[in-house]
Amino acid sequence: MAVPLYQSSAVRQGLGCSLRPGGEWLTRRILELSRPEANHVLLDAGCGPGGSLGLLRAHGLQNVLGVDLDREFVAEAQIQHWPVLQADLCRLPLADQSIDMVICECVWNLTPRERTLAELGRVVRSGGVLAITDKYARKSDGPDNTWPVPCCFAGASDLATVRSLINVAGFTITTLEDHSRLLRETAARFVFEHGSLHGFWLAVTGSAELADQACRASQATKPGFFLLIATRNTS
Repeated sequence: MAVPLYQSSAVRQGLGCSLRPGGEWLTRRILELSRPEANHVLLDAGCGPGGSLGLLRAHGLQNVLGVDLDREFVAEAQIQHWPVLQADLCRLPLADQSIDMVICECVWNLTPRERTLAELGRVVRSGGVLAITDKYARKSDGPDNTWPVPCCFAGASDLATVRSLINVAGFTITTLEDHSRLLRETAARFVFEHGSLHGFWLAVTGSAELADQACRASQATKPGFFLLIATRNTS
């Protein structure tokens, strides 16, 4: 089975602990837009090795919990003494309406998106906040849109579909920003490190054929990058 993109050494070496375009800057942007209170309970849904947990704590938010399905990421975060649970985002071991704010950074597209939104809607209180950053597809699906490894690009849809899924799940979007510039900067970094995007995908997959497939998929979908803030509708 192919290693997911975020677990590849090329990505981990290139992006560090954050494992996403924008890194801490985009997390700070989320906090700037949402302005959580110090006593709020925050969930980092898909926290990875805990890159954002330290930033949230440093921001004065002490009631922070991370959840990730990957056992190795959970172990890395726990070494740093962050409060992290291993769990599926579709089956969170949390009580109804127990969370004031969820941050989900470059993880949503890796999950069954409607089921994940339903579960996040269950645990977020009425009036609570959902913040998502992830990839979207600028172009319609084509014959060459299949990605060779599990990745957030593969689960991407257009922004109209994103808006619809969020609204159907019982959230109201208050902010939707395009941060595709950060994706382009990340791609440029990988080009610098590997000589080309094909070289990057070759490092990820170990196969020239699969690297070609990834490049074709990128051309077919023209990925972009969004930040979304939404509030849970009151009952």
